[in-house]
Amino acid sequence: MTSTTPAVTHPSHTRPAGQARELIDLVRWAPAPRWEGGAGARARYLAYLLGSMLAWTAAGLGVAAALGRLTGLAG
Repeated sequence: MTSTTPAVTHPSHTRPAGQARELIDLVRWAPAPRWEGGAGARARYLAYLLGSMLAWTAAGLGVAAALGRLTGLAG
């Protein structure tokens, strides 16, 4: 009796959103910078931390504004 293993394939991104999807995958799977190391590594970590805080704040404000407009609270 032989067993066969199906081949693992990755979908190719041929649609226009493929570049955006590749960017999202790059950001998702990129390792986060760490505090250890020299001054350059620490500067990258601080930039990552501040950028992340600003992005999440902007996303939260955007969602709050959308919900406010949706419920009619934003005049």
